[in-house]
Amino acid sequence: MRALLLRLRQKGQTARPPHAYVGALGGAGLLALSMVFIGGGFDLGVGSLRRLGTGAFPVITGFTLAVLSLAIITADLRDTSDAERPDWISFAAIGAALAVFALTVGRIGLVPGVFLTTITASVPDPSLRFVGKLALGVGVSLACWVLFIGLIGLPFDAFVSL
Repeated sequence: MRALLLRLRQKGQTARPPHAYVGALGGAGLLALSMVFIGGGFDLGVGSLRRLGTGAFPVITGFTLAVLSLAIITADLRDTSDAERPDWISFAAIGAALAVFALTVGRIGLVPGVFLTTITASVPDPSLRFVGKLALGVGVSLACWVLFIGLIGLPFDAFVSL
């Protein structure tokens, strides 16, 4: 698997690089994603300043992502040089990790869902061995448990019985 990922990355580096303005398409995609976060957060309920609701974090994250997306779009439209080639393998892994999170957290719980999400997102990294990916998954899922369930008190189940 590691050799296949390295060959795919080396093959992609030989093609002519795209112009920087192509990056504005990525910014537009992030802007669309931010709108999904904002809409989903409002559906969950934002709450008030004294008692934030479940949707406050997605709304705040969505607005932050929207501002960053607009900055990316502006910078890329002003740039006339060649850009780096996109890393489509990592992009696909992050998209898959988002899908894994969305599909698993409600069904199997926050801890195993975040663990699987972390493993999925780290698959394209050839510098991290599988044992390291497992350790990273355990660490991130336990940190999410402590932060989101223990400290903030969000209504997630740590584990859901199958």
